[in-house]
Amino acid sequence: MENVREKYRAVLLGPLGVEVLGDILKTCHFGETLDPENTVQVSEYNVGAVILAKLGIFGPDTFDSVILALSSVAPTIKLEE
Repeated sequence: MENVREKYRAVLLGPLGVEVLGDILKTCHFGETLDPENTVQVSEYNVGAVILAKLGIFGPDTFDSVILALSSVAPTIKLEE
């Protein structure tokens, strides 16, 4: 039987799953500044962090890889037509 990480990865890292994961992370305020007084917002963020941990993305041995991956993202500049 597959472990939890393999199950999460099978479901959330396929083409459709990545879209769903992105929606979940947006709902969980991933990449946003949180209001520490807003316990609901902080709790939602923590759910997103737990999902990333269950995927094996956030973990004790992935910090350097996560930093490199995030720093390789180039911002998109939209020029007005």
